[in-house]
Amino acid sequence: MSQLYIPVDHEHVQIKPGRRSGLPVMIAVHSTLLGPAIGGLRIKPYERASEALADCLRLSHAMTYKAAAIDNGTGGGKAVVPLPMGTTLSSAARASLLLDIAEQIQSLGGMYMAGPDVGTGPDDMDFMFRRTQWTGGRSKAAGGAGGTSFGTFAGLENAISSAVDEVFGKTSMTGLRVCVVGLGGIGASLAKSLKKQGATLIVSDIDVSKRSLAVELDATWLPPEEAMLADCDVLVPCALGGVLTDEIAPELRCRLICGAANNQLSHDGVAATLLDLGIAFVPDFIASAGGVAYATGVEVHRRTEAAAEQYVREGIGANVRTILQESKRDSRPTVEIALRLAQQRLDVARPR
Repeated sequence: MSQLYIPVDHEHVQIKPGRRSGLPVMIAVHSTLLGPAIGGLRIKPYERASEALADCLRLSHAMTYKAAAIDNGTGGGKAVVPLPMGTTLSSAARASLLLDIAEQIQSLGGMYMAGPDVGTGPDDMDFMFRRTQWTGGRSKAAGGAGGTSFGTFAGLENAISSAVDEVFGKTSMTGLRVCVVGLGGIGASLAKSLKKQGATLIVSDIDVSKRSLAVELDATWLPPEEAMLADCDVLVPCALGGVLTDEIAPELRCRLICGAANNQLSHDGVAATLLDLGIAFVPDFIASAGGVAYATGVEVHRRTEAAAEQYVREGIGANVRTILQESKRDSRPTVEIALRLAQQRLDVARPR
């Protein structure tokens, strides 16, 4: 079995029980070289606390490079609260937990700014804003960007269209078979958009109730394990990370992978395998960077919504083209090129 790479080169990591909830609050700040560390707050059940910590470390590391690659003026961080399996928080328990998290974020003095992620949304950021100013992705009613979903969707949509042009020489999705794995907010919105653009769809989710969307879009439905190996032109992973492993790579039947799921590769070496197999891979920290870019554009950099969207679409599209063109020209994995692009910006900011 492939082992997940767990980065430990963080500026700050803390695990503290909330003084109200008693639940462990994990906060990882990977880098503040380019600005305050920004990353989502994840609250979900885990079988083991070690899995939650691995998520926290991997995702904060990925956020550093995501922000650097798009020149966002921010660093990378993450907060994770692992819930015991089967736990459902009451309204009162959730409020206590959110206050605990906000209190710990506030104690960092601006080193880390939280946004919505799995198990949280704009309403939670609004609530935490009462206790700490260091929350992003707040609702529009609270003066925020309205969450991060729109920005992620806009960026991913442009990432796919730019990649399709580079890989297939097509300026439309007509005639292409696209498999979307994960029909959450981003995956479902993208599937609807791709259908309108003329793509033939395969869709999948662990939640079988999402099959109704397949019917609505006249799409083929497959269980997740089969969908990852579907015969398609474009594979769009929009669910869990670590799905592209040494074992699964040779079984893939697509020519392009471009999705919103974080940390899709079990380790960066899988990118070289994909290159050898003739599969173009758009690194997830490039494809899914629109959420943080849009929200920080509105809430931190004070751009208008239209200007923030334009920045997201143009910036991500340009990055995708550059990375795929260099990969083809130099026969180098796209992850290596994207990381170099981000690292160059981090190196410039590093103290001498």
